[in-house]
Amino acid sequence: MAPIILGKNRSLGRRWLRGVGILAFVAVILLILANAVVLRVTAIRPPPAEPGGELPVTVQGPRAHVGASWMTRERGMWELHLEGDPYAMGYAHARLGNRLMIEAEDYMFDEMRRYVPSSWALALLRIGVRYRYRHLPQYIPLDRQREIAGEARAALDRHADFLPTYHRFVFYHALHDITQGLEHSPLLGCSAFAAAGPATTNGHLIIGRNFDFEGPEPFDRNKAVLFFKPQGKIAFASVAWPGMTGVVTGLNAAGIYMSINAARTDDKGEDGIPVELLVREVLENAHSIDEVVAIVKRQQVMVPDFYLVGDGKTGESAVIERSPTRTEIRRSRDTTLLTNHALTPAFAKDVENDRLRRYTTSGARYRRLAELVEQNHGAIDPRRALEILRDKKGVGGVPLGLGNRNALDAIIATHSVVVDATALQIWVSQGPHCLGRYVGYDLRKELLGEERPSPPDLPADPVLESDEYRAYVEATAQLGFASSLAEEGHKVAALEAAERAAELSEMMPEPHKLLGDLLRDRDRERARKEYRRFLELQPPYLHEIEEVRGILSSL
Repeated sequence: MAPIILGKNRSLGRRWLRGVGILAFVAVILLILANAVVLRVTAIRPPPAEPGGELPVTVQGPRAHVGASWMTRERGMWELHLEGDPYAMGYAHARLGNRLMIEAEDYMFDEMRRYVPSSWALALLRIGVRYRYRHLPQYIPLDRQREIAGEARAALDRHADFLPTYHRFVFYHALHDITQGLEHSPLLGCSAFAAAGPATTNGHLIIGRNFDFEGPEPFDRNKAVLFFKPQGKIAFASVAWPGMTGVVTGLNAAGIYMSINAARTDDKGEDGIPVELLVREVLENAHSIDEVVAIVKRQQVMVPDFYLVGDGKTGESAVIERSPTRTEIRRSRDTTLLTNHALTPAFAKDVENDRLRRYTTSGARYRRLAELVEQNHGAIDPRRALEILRDKKGVGGVPLGLGNRNALDAIIATHSVVVDATALQIWVSQGPHCLGRYVGYDLRKELLGEERPSPPDLPADPVLESDEYRAYVEATAQLGFASSLAEEGHKVAALEAAERAAELSEMMPEPHKLLGDLLRDRDRERARKEYRRFLELQPPYLHEIEEVRGILSSL
């Protein structure tokens, strides 16, 4: 009887395995079909290509041309001069800037794969983002869709396997909005001010702005001034990087200035126009602050942002505090200040706004900015505005170590600008950050074709060539190395690297917290000493201060 039972068991086993195989096959087919449906439903497709806008690149000395558009680095800063219909401008933009665009995109993909090494996790992330922002094209003006389509057509693409080129480029123009809600958003550090009338030496509207985007290093090294001459609209200058058709900092030929500072409020949005494209709409169309406000109010937005706006013709400046459901305005013909938290009563009870003010550096930077603008009231000109942007001290003039995030110049700015909106002049930091010289441009020359000399450049910061700065750069590298070693469990090597960082930059607080963390279980007395030193050095983030105080109370 045993062989018969054995035969039955084998038969049952084969049927079970066959059933499992069929189920697995069906599951795979269903997953493939589901993925195909998701890809189809979430696809963002470009408008049709427009004939006549795809011209070749020609080179004349230091300038490369595509039709009427051209690119150069003659003054030590990348310049893109773009004109024509939207598709032609986009096509020329990518043909001229391909190398720099590829460099920045490769860096971002390398970083993404470093933080999300799992292919499955990356695939799920891609599907989630595609689905969440599938309605984005409904809020993007057709001209911008055409311009981005021109870029996508001309771009040399190494990452089409992740997302199709146009789809990916649309998402790039919404990255500000997509990353805004992250706990450690790289955008929450910008400072800006405007001064006019009695606050300045000649009554002009003078503006200073640090765009503290702690993003990839190529965005600082390859920053660009982009001069746009759109058909039938107002010409304008934008300070950003190659590939960006939107605007984060800009001045138009009508004397209207606008820039973005990231924010947080309690009300949340769903869909809307990417903020950089909203600012582009403003600069192409607005001749006054009232027109700016009208454009901002009628557009639906995804996330809160605050805008510094100025009108060089009247000397008036304003801050527009805009959330997905509210718009509040502060206006002045004297001085206007902005960091990252709201000041109007409408946002006073917002928990997120208050948390941002206290737990990030926005509150400290605002107080220091207010001190400096008040101290220099009546004496502000472009050079004095630059001194304010480069200030590296804390509230009350307290000395801080280089790179302390409580400072207006925390040595993290992707770009920094000084603007005389009345004279239509702009100075842009060459880098690194705010330390290099500021290259001067006259928009009456660059945008309107007038024969005028460019304004003299503003000088580099003496700190750039100092031993202190060289030590800070090495200390920063050693601190990053120490943090990586600590995460990998190499505590002895991490301790050595952290000690080197602390010695190189004696007023940098972060190495002392890391030393305390590494010593806590092996040398409690020395750990206490390091934690106390950390608290003495004006650390920028309240949550770290609270954490260290809690540790000290239990040691």
